[in-house]
Amino acid sequence: MEQLLEVFDAGNQPLGYTKPKAQIEQDGDWHRTAQVFVVSGHNELLVSLRHPTKKVLPNYWDVCVGGHTDPGEMYEEAALRETQEELGVRPGAGELQFVGYFRVEVTENQLLDREHAAVYVWKTSCGLNDFTMQPDEIAELRYMSIETVKRDLARDQPSLAYTPPRPTYYEMLCRVEKLLS
Repeated sequence: MEQLLEVFDAGNQPLGYTKPKAQIEQDGDWHRTAQVFVVSGHNELLVSLRHPTKKVLPNYWDVCVGGHTDPGEMYEEAALRETQEELGVRPGAGELQFVGYFRVEVTENQLLDREHAAVYVWKTSCGLNDFTMQPDEIAELRYMSIETVKRDLARDQPSLAYTPPRPTYYEMLCRVEKLLS
């Protein structure tokens, strides 16, 4: 059964109904997501390669983990759930630091995606071998320096194919870095 998502207006106010995820992305409806930037004890950012069988943006690199909030689900609950699903590890109580809210708009690659994203950072001592990748979501994980990822996101031709919108993820990463300093 296809996932149902709550529909929100441009100001992040609920409109009181749900729609199938595919229809929301086709129609460009606003919806909520939770995104977690995972940072190692050496201030390296965990990046993940989207599985080649994903319907949307296969073989693109994500700079954070996360996903859609379920109807009635709070942002932080979604952030914890998505981290557990994608990485097999759940941050402990109080380990997620709230970074801020961002509007994420993607209108490329046949995608019309409008999200109200709550962004968190999780500073962890987990090494790559401590994670269990969700098999249908993630094909590869690696840690990279935050500065390297920021420089790459800002380039016209980045070294990796990152999920759009790169300028928004750059801005998020700058806020993460500031929070960690």
